[in-house]
Amino acid sequence: MAIRKKKISEFPLAETLIGLFTIGVNSKNKSVKVSLEFLKTSADNADKAAKSANNAAAKANEAATSANNAADSANTAAENADSAADKAKKATQSANAAAENANTKAGAADRSASSANQAAGLASSQASNAEDKASKAENAANETTKTNEVALATIARLEELEESLVGQYKMIPTAMALTYPKAITLRNPSALRIAYELFPSNTGRNVLFLSDDNAVSVLPNGGIIVRRAGVSKVHAIPTENTEIYQTVEIKVVEPYMRKTAPSAIRLTGSGNIRLT
Repeated sequence: MAIRKKKISEFPLAETLIGLFTIGVNSKNKSVKVSLEFLKTSADNADKAAKSANNAAAKANEAATSANNAADSANTAAENADSAADKAKKATQSANAAAENANTKAGAADRSASSANQAAGLASSQASNAEDKASKAENAANETTKTNEVALATIARLEELEESLVGQYKMIPTAMALTYPKAITLRNPSALRIAYELFPSNTGRNVLFLSDDNAVSVLPNGGIIVRRAGVSKVHAIPTENTEIYQTVEIKVVEPYMRKTAPSAIRLTGSGNIRLT
């Protein structure tokens, strides 16, 4: 009966990786069932890490806004200090003018000078406060820079993790090489199998073997079981990329004698008849 080939695109799409399995071969070359649920777990962990990075970036933006507000307050305080200094300067000039106009008004000039000194002291105090606020704003800006650096480093690690996951689980083979016996003698006791290699290296790992079971049957690990004399077709199908499958023919023949000359047959070292 002819084997109906079915493309991957003809199968229904799986909506979740939970409970989804594929066929593989373990270190003992035995077929095993492999769960794909760990892919979902890795993706969920990546999503959580990305959310944490977004939260860190949001906090960094809030810190930057606070730093900008502090800088604005410092600028306002500095402007107020400049204004107070100008007033003090004008008051001092007025005091000097009053002293020059009349010694009798010296007392008034002294009082004006005292007021000017007080104003200058106040201006100096405001300037000192402005410097303190500017220093705090600078410290806040430095903290914001550190927070941004941490957020960027976290995002970079997440991107590296994403690239690693994509490289490990989404690469597919593009070519396959098969090694197998094209002809087998019936009742041959040797252990025979179909070996395969997928390219590029470290892409696909699983190959499915389908035989018509006419002359031979093929085990999941590629082992060949001889049934009877005849010819069998075997399909080797990589599960990660069915488009590169190959179909081979294996012939099973009855034992026969090889002649070394028209009237001589080939013997073993012990003198027995050699069958091929």
